[in-house]
Amino acid sequence: MRSGHAGLGPREYSHAVKNDPNLLRGQKPADRRVRVTRPESKYFRYAAPGVVVARPTASEPRTRIGRVGLAARRRLFGHPLQSEEEITQRLPKWKALPVFSSDVMSSVAYATEASLFTLLGVGTLAFGWLLPISLAIVGVLALVTLSYRQTIRAYPNGGGSYIVARANLGVLPGLIAAAALLTDYVLTVAVSVSSGVQALYSLFPPLLPAAVPLIVLFILLVMAVNLRGLRESGTIFAAPTYIFLGSALLMIGAGVLRTVLGHPPQVTGVIPAQVPAETFGVLLLMRAFADGCSAMTGTEAVANGVPAFKPPEWKNAQATMLVMSVLLATMFLGTSFLAHVSGALPSASGESVLSQIGRSVYGPGPLWYLLQLSTMGILVLAAQTSFADFPRVASILAKDGFFPRQFSFRGERLAFNAGIIALAMVSIVLVVAFQGRVEALIPLYAIGVFTAFTLSQAGMVRHWYLERGPGWRRSAFLNGLGATTTAIVVAIFAIAKFALGAWIILLVVPILVALMLFVKRQYSRGVLELAVDPGLVWGPPLHRRRVVIPVFDLRWDVIQAVRFGRSMTDDITAVYVTDDVAAGEQVRERFERQLPGIQFVIVESPYRNLVDPLIRYLEVAAERDSSSVTVVLLPERMTHHWWEHILFNQNIHRIRDALTGRPDILVADVPFQAPGHGGAHLDA
Repeated sequence: MRSGHAGLGPREYSHAVKNDPNLLRGQKPADRRVRVTRPESKYFRYAAPGVVVARPTASEPRTRIGRVGLAARRRLFGHPLQSEEEITQRLPKWKALPVFSSDVMSSVAYATEASLFTLLGVGTLAFGWLLPISLAIVGVLALVTLSYRQTIRAYPNGGGSYIVARANLGVLPGLIAAAALLTDYVLTVAVSVSSGVQALYSLFPPLLPAAVPLIVLFILLVMAVNLRGLRESGTIFAAPTYIFLGSALLMIGAGVLRTVLGHPPQVTGVIPAQVPAETFGVLLLMRAFADGCSAMTGTEAVANGVPAFKPPEWKNAQATMLVMSVLLATMFLGTSFLAHVSGALPSASGESVLSQIGRSVYGPGPLWYLLQLSTMGILVLAAQTSFADFPRVASILAKDGFFPRQFSFRGERLAFNAGIIALAMVSIVLVVAFQGRVEALIPLYAIGVFTAFTLSQAGMVRHWYLERGPGWRRSAFLNGLGATTTAIVVAIFAIAKFALGAWIILLVVPILVALMLFVKRQYSRGVLELAVDPGLVWGPPLHRRRVVIPVFDLRWDVIQAVRFGRSMTDDITAVYVTDDVAAGEQVRERFERQLPGIQFVIVESPYRNLVDPLIRYLEVAAERDSSSVTVVLLPERMTHHWWEHILFNQNIHRIRDALTGRPDILVADVPFQAPGHGGAHLDA
């Protein structure tokens, strides 16, 4: 092993060996070995031939301002987690329940009131229909629960509506399910947090003028907690969820007991809300039923989030979904029953129906305050279900090429940061546009999730039919019954709420599907298998230099960069930074098959930082041979439209900014106009 003392004379060699700090001596006189230090060992370790793994130091900032910002970020969001630590972030059932069912549980606070608000248009005598409507909704809930428990069993790695519909019905139904779900997740955040603030100003009326700023503040707080990671958000949100469950179940138990004993609670001092007079009929009952069905939004969240559970994932998810549905049915029916016997109704002052029931059962004392504060907490935290599932669905769509690639990357805390931030921003825009009015947002609510229910269950029918395993007929019947029932609910929504705002969702979902297909078409250009003539790339080099090309896939712009690199040297290295080595090996196989002779290096980034490890790799490569120049060629796709600026070149710009001004590294952009925009074809 070379120790760095070659070429020295005997005396100089003896002196150098004696004073070499890397020389290790054993117990025997001749037992000596030299510790070899590599400059890259500070930043990387070798995992396999052609694969290096970035250490945490590879992502450390280089400036004082950057280090201060990093310290602040770590204090706010926590230390980064390696990809291998994902298993430690899995949720036990007691944490998964508040994370994935907070939306469902919170709907108890407004679902009954939404039905009463519609029935109030024909007078309080129509309130007698509340219990039959509630029983029908619980029946639909039971069917959906049974159906999704089967979905969880059939798709133990996560059976969201998009995955099931796409796998069994095709791409277009899958995208419709995804668009409907994403729309509903945004509305869930807006409706639940707005309802939470309503519970707060029901308790403290002077806060009413500040309702919208408070809603925005709470959305930002939930966003910040989720950026810390799923496990931490489960820990933080567990206590408010269980406090609400305890206070609501105690209220229902006490109220039912008083009713059985002949002393039902009575609501007093409430002025009814002013609503337009309507004619009693089937359409009115359909609207009241549709409003009450908002209690079921979020029941699919457990099926979407199966991979977030501790092993055995699918069994824990099934158990959690059953507990969630039983709790929802109990609280929803109990609240509707107490609203009927106590005389609670939508109030002109803004006091919620749940607050009225709590005041009539508990009296204006500490338990009522606890119920109101915990209701506010669970309603705000109901957004957690969306923050857990929206980023996950968006990441799957991004990996399939239907969403911008940024949505597929996990942040330092293993959270899908882009999806979390996007959800918060769109929800805030919606809240400001509707001024946080729950009654205005409710008509838009739930139609999306029931559309996803229908497509998912229809896909499961085909899944069982094709698989034909033991008991497939029974499974197909249950999923078919669930699909039929939820399809009827979608039709009721579309008819009864079309004029009240449901037309917006019926318009938004097709637009989202069209946008996702557009994104897919943009990403698909130039990524197909390329018929590359070796003579297209290999030619006599003009100068001797080391060329490094960051690659994200084998695309036309990468081919152009390789051609440009061949004009300078035959020492060309393609570097692929990833947190998924298996995906990197697939790209390597394509690269080596179509561009033989180009060295391909995979840099594994366990902390999912795609730029800083690349910069460290380039620095190490430059230090290893300081006598030659490292030239970094950045393949850049020429953009012609505003949406292409969002979809392409984001990481290329960050790499260029980080390398600009380095004396030991030369950076060159290699722009390329993709085929289809009038540019020349490389194989022409």
